[in-house]
Amino acid sequence: MPRVRGLIVAIATVALALGPAQAQVFGGHHAARGGGGRQQVDCDAIAANPNAGMDKASCEAMNQAAASYDNAQHDPSANQPGDEAMSCDDIKAEFMRQPMTPPSHQHVAEAQAATTAMTAEVAKQSAKVAAQTAALSAQSMAASAMSVANPLAGRAADQAVTAEQQSMEAADNAEAHAEALPIERRSNAATAAVVGNMTTQLNDNPRIGRLVALASEKHCRGW
Repeated sequence: MPRVRGLIVAIATVALALGPAQAQVFGGHHAARGGGGRQQVDCDAIAANPNAGMDKASCEAMNQAAASYDNAQHDPSANQPGDEAMSCDDIKAEFMRQPMTPPSHQHVAEAQAATTAMTAEVAKQSAKVAAQTAALSAQSMAASAMSVANPLAGRAADQAVTAEQQSMEAADNAEAHAEALPIERRSNAATAAVVGNMTTQLNDNPRIGRLVALASEKHCRGW
């Protein structure tokens, strides 16, 4: 079971990190294209940006993995007749037959823990915003009711609610960024570590990359 779970985490991580989400993860710091056509990230720009959610080492690991993944996609030996007709079960079965070394248990555990921490942070910030929105909504309703009796006073109250909302949003954004940034860096570093475990294997066996791509294209779930 540990081998199966490790491979499941590997394929999910590779598909996520090297798929369309790569641009969001890297924050748009694109530079030259890799051999297969994928844009490579300017890791020096990442390192120079104090607000980047990734360090240079993680960035370079992602670049290397992306290049390996692209090379696998363009390697004729990675394609086989009938690939497009494969079901998710077919893809999984062949993937499990590949001679692969599962990612480090430590790397997998850290990736899972980082994901849990990020999910918790998003939930916390969402709950805070929801509570503030409810409070501001009540104030806005009171201002509207005041406008019926005294339009001038109601307008002033409504403007005060708007100003408070803008102030809260600015404070929330600053707080969310400060609290989420180290968690985001941890999550990206953990992802890069798991993906890095797969890079050499992608180079040695391009078929792995092809199967990962097929699983992503077919939105395979529940592995």
